[in-house]
Amino acid sequence: MPTSPGGHRRPRRRRPLPRRENPSGPSCVTRPAPHAGNRPPTAPSGPPPRPSRTRTAPHLFTCRSTTTFSTCSAAGSSPVDPLPTRTEEDRVTAPRFSIVIPTRERPHTLEHTLTTCLAQTGDFEVVVSDNWSGPRTRELVEARADPRVRYVRTPALLAMTDSLEFAVSHARGEYVIVQGDDDGLLRHALAAVDAALTATGAAVLQWDSAVYNWPDVRNPYFSPDTLLLPLLHRPVGHLLRPRAARQVIAEVAAGRVPYSELPVIYNAVIKRDLFDRLRARTGRVFKTRTPDVHAAFAVAALVDTFHALRAPIGVCGRSGASTGVARHFSKKGSPIDNEFRRLNEAAGLPLHPWVPDLPPIPSAVADAFLWAKADLFPDDAGTNLDRAQLVRDCIAETELDGAAEWDEVRAACRAALADAPELLAWFEREYGAREWSELPRPDRGRHRSWRRYGPGHLFLDTAAFGARNVDDVADLCERLLGYARDGVNYHIETSAGDAERSELQEKESQVRYLTRECAELQEQLRRQHTAFTQHIGGQDERLRVQEERLKRQDEVLAGQRLRIVGLEKQTQKGVIGRLADLIRPRRAG
Repeated sequence: MPTSPGGHRRPRRRRPLPRRENPSGPSCVTRPAPHAGNRPPTAPSGPPPRPSRTRTAPHLFTCRSTTTFSTCSAAGSSPVDPLPTRTEEDRVTAPRFSIVIPTRERPHTLEHTLTTCLAQTGDFEVVVSDNWSGPRTRELVEARADPRVRYVRTPALLAMTDSLEFAVSHARGEYVIVQGDDDGLLRHALAAVDAALTATGAAVLQWDSAVYNWPDVRNPYFSPDTLLLPLLHRPVGHLLRPRAARQVIAEVAAGRVPYSELPVIYNAVIKRDLFDRLRARTGRVFKTRTPDVHAAFAVAALVDTFHALRAPIGVCGRSGASTGVARHFSKKGSPIDNEFRRLNEAAGLPLHPWVPDLPPIPSAVADAFLWAKADLFPDDAGTNLDRAQLVRDCIAETELDGAAEWDEVRAACRAALADAPELLAWFEREYGAREWSELPRPDRGRHRSWRRYGPGHLFLDTAAFGARNVDDVADLCERLLGYARDGVNYHIETSAGDAERSELQEKESQVRYLTRECAELQEQLRRQHTAFTQHIGGQDERLRVQEERLKRQDEVLAGQRLRIVGLEKQTQKGVIGRLADLIRPRRAG
């Protein structure tokens, strides 16, 4: 079998899928309740499990993109069953990867997302799952006439959670990748992921993504036509390391790290067998109002470790129609948010009673965590939610423009704390009497403070490079990185202890960088202070001169006043003398 440049065996090419027709008619998706009962889970306590500290030698390899690939069938199976029956033949002929794209009325972005997926190399299929869109979506997919693409359509308009369940259920690949319909894959993505999976044998691989703001995004938090590209290459290569799953769950739940550290479906590849195990445990893969985050907690709970690749693989897109932008970075009441809420209510997807019904991301993450914990690890003492911190985070990240909105936020927080008198009393002491104008406001201009090149990122104006969509951005990233052409170097760390040391070294490097930045800022402030002091000193001197000039002018004016008074007296005496001279002769006569 041929090997990669790093000496690793390449996966065997798989045979194309046979075309199969599903004779059944459409059916609706049924779902169990996300939690048995409305009683919130208990809050266990105790230390989280410690990761293994077995030390093994690190490994280095390179993956390169190839120009040949196997194809799989584009048979138009009807969207009849969210859990298609799998045969032994399916397992033998299944492609290595299924790239699943759930979509809803976004053909203008889907077109470019699909292009980035079809630009990949290797053994894969693309499943476009249409959530009851208009005819333009189907026409766009069929116009590709690509045998690697399959189009499926939901039997009715579904909530995002049920739409994802439907979409992923049609995946046939050994591994499943999910892409939003305004996201994209970089040119080297599938080749790099395949090599990493082959080298590690991982069931779950999480990666970093570039972030792209589409030209039509209209939100004060995001600048249109901008790209944030993570630059995480080390001298030995990009870090590929195991992570202790429960420890990451605990850190995300406590708010110490962002939820993107979990294997979220949009920045991870997951073995399809894990989805089958999750369905066997809980009845389905996706639950709650935030199905991607809930599935990330759930998948992490099923494995002891997952691998994390510190290299850009995908592009997280934010477009004008993004549900995430409408939900978490805007106020309630937008058309997208209204439809999202209406479909969730129709699907019976309640918010956890401990969670304030507010837009910020911490609310969604907490909701996903609590339901996943109740289903999969209710007795884990090391994974708990800090409810007071959740309330603080939600308030700090909520947009407020008046006292009425502040009253609504406080009502939502009080409802979430109603079962805990001590927490409710704390809330009243902390926020009960505070005016909305006294609260810290979210930093809308944070993206404007990013430097063009900083610690671990490159921030670009994509319009300046002629990039107007996610496929153009994938081309731009390839011109910058060259990973599809030259290959991607990885430094594999095979134990959690090695990974922790590398993470510590990386954080130390960032601390050194930030220390230098602080020193530069202090020097800049010192120079500005000196210049300001000198400027003030010059102003003081000019003021002193002006004061002396005014003083002299006052003295001159005072002398002139004395002269005027003297002249007036002389004039009066002269006038009186002349009058006296005129009066005397008349009296004498």
